[in-house]
Amino acid sequence: MLTDEIWMQRALDLALLGGGFVVPNPWVGCVVVRDNVLLGEGFHAQYGGPHAEVNAFRDIKDARAATAYVSLEPCSHTGKTPPCADLLIKHQVSRVVVCNLDPNPLVGGQGIAKLKAAGIEVQVGILSEKGELINRRFFYFHRNRRPYITVKYASSADQFIAHPNGDAHLFSNPISQQLVHRLRAEHQAILVGVNTANADNPSLTTRVWPGNSPMRFVLDPQARMDENLTLLQDEFPTYIFTQDVTKSEGNKHWIALGSENYLQKFKGYCEEQAIQSILIEGGAKTIEAFIQEIDVQEIIHIESTEVLGSGISAPNIQFAVERTYKLGNDNHWKVRLGEENLA
Repeated sequence: MLTDEIWMQRALDLALLGGGFVVPNPWVGCVVVRDNVLLGEGFHAQYGGPHAEVNAFRDIKDARAATAYVSLEPCSHTGKTPPCADLLIKHQVSRVVVCNLDPNPLVGGQGIAKLKAAGIEVQVGILSEKGELINRRFFYFHRNRRPYITVKYASSADQFIAHPNGDAHLFSNPISQQLVHRLRAEHQAILVGVNTANADNPSLTTRVWPGNSPMRFVLDPQARMDENLTLLQDEFPTYIFTQDVTKSEGNKHWIALGSENYLQKFKGYCEEQAIQSILIEGGAKTIEAFIQEIDVQEIIHIESTEVLGSGISAPNIQFAVERTYKLGNDNHWKVRLGEENLA
């Protein structure tokens, strides 16, 4: 591996450390090097907090003639923090190596232009495919102006997701349960249908993985949610999408979408609210409705070695399996990506 690739890989590894804490911001790492000696490194660790570049330069007294490796184009605008491009210019680095350009219109090449105007050498595209994968949800939203949608479901080895009477069955083991909660932390919102909410009484939070809990959405066209559910009784906000009911009770909000084009209107609401990513943990009907009516970018399928013999069938999903991981002795974690997941 070439030297630039080695240091960029380190920046990407650092970016992953912020994964569950920075949504809806991108995951970014930064490494500062001079004469192949590490001067400083950092990552974006918390939404609203210092960016990766700020953390990397925090303890560096002299960065003149150094190279900064950044996994995403340095920002050029003032948001919750000052522009990182200005920070690099201030520290008089001689070279900046960038993994990916930022598709956010507020940046969109302007950070690169600012660095070049200051006489700094800039190289773009080192390990770009790895960077695309890490920030696929952020990139997809800004390129397409709609949420990146991930579907997660668990099944038996013979492809049933529940018993014939609808009773739930625990297919996940402790390892896959942790990874599911990690997925929740990595998405801006999580969604279930009213049948799943009433049957399972989920909390939809990140209890067994460090990270922020996502916004909680429930599709409930006929307003049938049991008022005693955790989703309506705990301290966290919940958004319930109905056809006709609009009201708020504390931090629980009912939003009427009408009876026609219900899912399309839900999608429109998410676009208007700039919801970048949604994790769907609903039942087969909810999942299949999204696959048929709404663009789905990613499927996570937890497949147990257990055989049920009969029951409610798993969703019929045709995406090709990209990666399969064995989790313990009884679970396989299958990741399936759609053709347009990154573009």
